[in-house]
Amino acid sequence: MPNGVSFLGELVALGTTLSWSIGIFPFTEAAKRMGPNAVNHIRLVFAVIFLTIISVLFLPISFIDLFTIPLPQHWIWFGASGLIGLALGDYFGFTSFVILGPRIGSIFTTLAPAAALISGFFIIGERINFIGIVGILITIAGVVWLSLNRGGKETMKDHAIGKVGKGILCAILSAVCQGVGLVLANKGFETQINHVDLPFFQATWIRLICATSIMYLITIVRGKFRETTQPVLENKNNGVIFALGGTIFGPVIGVSSSMLAVSLLHNKPSVAQTIFALVPVFVLPLSYLFYKEKFTIKSVFAALIAIAGVIVLIWREDIILFFT
Repeated sequence: MPNGVSFLGELVALGTTLSWSIGIFPFTEAAKRMGPNAVNHIRLVFAVIFLTIISVLFLPISFIDLFTIPLPQHWIWFGASGLIGLALGDYFGFTSFVILGPRIGSIFTTLAPAAALISGFFIIGERINFIGIVGILITIAGVVWLSLNRGGKETMKDHAIGKVGKGILCAILSAVCQGVGLVLANKGFETQINHVDLPFFQATWIRLICATSIMYLITIVRGKFRETTQPVLENKNNGVIFALGGTIFGPVIGVSSSMLAVSLLHNKPSVAQTIFALVPVFVLPLSYLFYKEKFTIKSVFAALIAIAGVIVLIWREDIILFFT
């Protein structure tokens, strides 16, 4: 049986997946009403405000400590993780969800574990045994089958927001960014010079503050600030309330718990990312709840296969011992 620390990390990762899955729906609605770029900008501002208040009240540290306690290495690794995983990754993700829909768009999250495994090998020297790789492949196969059914294909049509090809490309780029971003965050947690062990809430705050600052800087330099913020200031089609709801389940709860999962699953970001790839499994019943999208027996079976893959991944060491 997995030891307590590992098991706790995987439970936290499952909770993260549920939170992200819920957040997809208000974010998709917000992106439809205000545009993905506007939503990507405002949800980071909301998240920074929430996490600043939470950090100061519950860590407890002062506002100045948020900037001074982390080492330069923390700022480098968590900052890069925020830029790649949050600023770029989520922008591509929102765009794909708007074009392809939440259920189809989420299928491409299955590429993130592979991106995490490959980048983890080079950045942090991550190793995983053959049974673990089999578990990852089973999960990916189940999630792919879950979404590539007849009903799913029929929803993939070009429309005014964008073409399917653009949606697929954005979804792939989002998955790659998410996987690499998680590995960079893992590298940040390895930085404990002078016994500075950064709380996961503060690590999340660094990711968000860096992603927000760099993204707004780029927007200002490109002369797109007014165009990006106008839909939010106007509360176009009442989209702000949906962006706020998505922020609570996404960057605040989801991203914070993902950092906790990474810190618990030491040097195993691909394991965490595989569990995060179960988003389509959680989205399946949620799509029925929110949009009344029907699912078939095949979909349920495919979801069970994806879950079985995660179980194999979690128990990989015990399976190896059983056959040796």
